[in-house]
Amino acid sequence: MAVLLTPFSLLVNFLPLQRLVLSVVGTTGGATPRFSVAEAVRRVIDLLAYLAVRRSLPDDGFYSSLELAHMGDVQAIFQAVYVTAFVSCLLTAAFIASLRRRRGDVRHIVRAAGIIVLAIVAALAAISVTVGFDALFISFHELAFANDFWLLPEDSGLIRLFPESYFMSYFFIALGATVIAALFLTMLSWRRRAHWL
Repeated sequence: MAVLLTPFSLLVNFLPLQRLVLSVVGTTGGATPRFSVAEAVRRVIDLLAYLAVRRSLPDDGFYSSLELAHMGDVQAIFQAVYVTAFVSCLLTAAFIASLRRRRGDVRHIVRAAGIIVLAIVAALAAISVTVGFDALFISFHELAFANDFWLLPEDSGLIRLFPESYFMSYFFIALGATVIAALFLTMLSWRRRAHWL
């Protein structure tokens, strides 16, 4: 879980990457940007603080009541992801430390974890290519949300700020980062004896 969720948790909060993706998908870049860079970054910072530490969103009329209801559901998902990533990192570190104290070799476990993560990422990528990102995106929302608040109008603030291409970009960036982390762990496990393994 640590290798799957930690890259996403870190990347989604990395503002230089946010700025780049917002520019590429046309939120702040292109021939007709929908927002200035300053406003988009301010909105993203407000939203990330809302999702991570439950700070209230600005009461400036940008979000409709439907968007606020949807963001309440999104906040619950993000909180679960952050807590799961943090706890799984702690448990992984404690497990490795415990095995090392007992002079155990964790290389096989690290290798298996890396291979399992690579298999999960390959499956997600294959599904995305086979059915298309649109279908995967819709299926995720139908599974993750018990209501249809996520079906927002095209002119809503959230959709203008974060078009579907934004989520597709982050999806593939997070998959790529996860692959790099899993490959690194797998390669490290094949070394004769890594110091921390």
